[in-house]
Amino acid sequence: MRSNRKRTLIDIYGDKAIFIIRRLFCCNCKRIHHEVPDCIVPYKRHCADTIENIIGGRLRAACDERTTPRIKAWWAAVRTYFMNILQSLTKKHGARYQDPPAFREIVRAVVNSNNWIHAHLICTRSVMLSGPRL
Repeated sequence: MRSNRKRTLIDIYGDKAIFIIRRLFCCNCKRIHHEVPDCIVPYKRHCADTIENIIGGRLRAACDERTTPRIKAWWAAVRTYFMNILQSLTKKHGARYQDPPAFREIVRAVVNSNNWIHAHLICTRSVMLSGPRL
């Protein structure tokens, strides 16, 4: 273990929880990796349950009305890419997933396969507020 860092997460009820995330150094790739529990979605401040409720159309989500469309837009932008990663992992390693795969299962597979793309490259707040560039 190299060190740790604090990570604040907003749970499904709107309460903030602080996690201590271990930072681990990999001798093979010479990079630092974060050990993240499955309730955390990388680069998102809301927990996986909240995001899953929003993208699933369920009403239970403790966030403001401006956050919900941003999360839906993010999911619309990355969903196809994430599902292609699952198909690739299934073909390459014989991995098995639920049908349809659960949100946490999708996130875990993409993160652990080192295929996570940063949200700011896909759908940033400034782009959403100003509209697409022509």
